[in-house]
Amino acid sequence: MKRNFKSSNGFTLIELMTSIAVAGSLMGLVLGIQRYASNKAARSRCSTEVFAMAAAAEAYKTDNAVYPRSDETDVLSSGGDGGPTSYIDANLAFYKMISGDANANGKSDANEGVDNPPPVYMEFKAVQLRMTGSSVGYIRDPWDSGSTKSPYGYSTKRLTLIERGNDDASAGRNINFDLWSVANSSSNMKSWIGNW
Repeated sequence: MKRNFKSSNGFTLIELMTSIAVAGSLMGLVLGIQRYASNKAARSRCSTEVFAMAAAAEAYKTDNAVYPRSDETDVLSSGGDGGPTSYIDANLAFYKMISGDANANGKSDANEGVDNPPPVYMEFKAVQLRMTGSSVGYIRDPWDSGSTKSPYGYSTKRLTLIERGNDDASAGRNINFDLWSVANSSSNMKSWIGNW
């Protein structure tokens, strides 16, 4: 008597392994597409924010006859020296000038009842600011995360050098001011997003 062990109710090992391989391949595709879409959305948001901050700097110049400048912005070069964490001081100085938030607490001074508050050229949402305790640390670019500090860069170094009679194109791309994000790649300047 011959027994038939073939069952029609289960999967064979080959069918199971094939199903797992197909599911794994599809998951890899979905994750790759999600990463691409996320990076594209961050680049789009960054371009919009750079444009808005550059417009705020132009409005500041209209009222004050100079672009937003400070000792911190006059020494920072847009050539990437020092990396994103070296942009923090110039970024904060720029934030104070265009936001009307001289005490850097995240609220414009006009909304706090300060006498003769500075004008507001741009309002920032909480998600755009990296807070350090109850103070603004810097304006965040879209790639800023918990452990990765990624502030926008803002420099007036080339303008300072031109005023001193020593134009150096390596100090900045524009003669008035440079505003940029390293766009998650501090070593690849071609992928940076800026007002140039």
